[in-house]
Amino acid sequence: MSYDHDHLTNESTPSKIKEALLKLLIEKDIRHITSKEIAELANVSRGALYFYYEDKFDIFEEIVQEQKEGLQKAIFDSLNGFDQINLEEMKLKVLPSLSYVATQIPFFLNMMDRNKMPYINFHAFFFEVFNREIMLTPMKENVSDTLKDMYVHYRALYTYAIILFWFKEGMEPSPEKISQRYWDLVSQKRYYWMFGVPILPDEREDRIDRRVIRTRQALQEAMVQLIIEKKDYSAVTISDITRRSDVRRATFYDHYSSKADLLKAITHEFCADIITILTIEESSGNVTIKQAEAMLVRLFAYLSEHTSIVHFISGNYGIPDPIPEILNRLSDFYLKQKIDIHAGKKMYAYYVSGLLVGLILYRLHEGKVYTSQFLAQEFIQFLDLKKYKINLL
Repeated sequence: MSYDHDHLTNESTPSKIKEALLKLLIEKDIRHITSKEIAELANVSRGALYFYYEDKFDIFEEIVQEQKEGLQKAIFDSLNGFDQINLEEMKLKVLPSLSYVATQIPFFLNMMDRNKMPYINFHAFFFEVFNREIMLTPMKENVSDTLKDMYVHYRALYTYAIILFWFKEGMEPSPEKISQRYWDLVSQKRYYWMFGVPILPDEREDRIDRRVIRTRQALQEAMVQLIIEKKDYSAVTISDITRRSDVRRATFYDHYSSKADLLKAITHEFCADIITILTIEESSGNVTIKQAEAMLVRLFAYLSEHTSIVHFISGNYGIPDPIPEILNRLSDFYLKQKIDIHAGKKMYAYYVSGLLVGLILYRLHEGKVYTSQFLAQEFIQFLDLKKYKINLL
């Protein structure tokens, strides 16, 4: 049998190749995986591998696309025959998103691991999954285009946050149990969950010398300016940063171990600013809608007025995705709040953090054309489950 006829008639060859790459990705970075390793694990020749794919990155791109389509199909199939999901009369025992993830663990484990390549932009991944058809059904009136766009970003990030929460729980609770806790959470959800009381600062941070603070600010500002100018994170060197900030190279290493460490510090500063805006002096349950709108106006205004690392998330700057670090930082704030959540504090913290990051990303994309006041009012309406029945899947 000829080589061409052999691999052309074997329809399982691409599947075996993709499965092999996913198995290898669990153990190591894609940059350290060879085509020979993939072919051997898939039990195919390298010739057959190259017949279907140009290289290992081509294989991975096809895997990502198939996963998007598979997740979307799982969600739509679960809605077959339903016009709406009634949160009070649950007909779905498991979230289709979690049910699908449970069958595709190798892919999603790799997706959540930000310590090795390839990085998957999970915001873009889930945005595409949910952007094909808006699953938001109003009870009494049409949903505005603003709310539709807002919903897709919000949906993309909280879906990721719930999956991340499940993975960090060791995947020991079944998808059904996590789903039930999720339904409990959204049934209890309130608009004021985004706000919290002050958290006692770290005493070590209180003792930092002002000269140290000024040096760190200079380094952070220099890095942001250089990224904007060069439009390429990888092209910015530590020497560039020290020259721009007028700081000696040795001084840089007194404060940061690497460029990545400085990037992380900039991300933390951004999170601290967001938390300050959303911090109140009394119980969040006492926040009125008017007060909530005022704080959201300040949030949207801040995002428009400040150049920070978050503005580079979707740009072509080659910056490692800061969203996981943002979610971790924000969830720490919500975990420390004194609030009674039936579904548990951890799920609440991840969910609200995902909601907030989704809102931030919306502001930096479609929402930049609207006033802060308008967006604050729209978002408060969006969170009001009495006005809208939402397919939160």
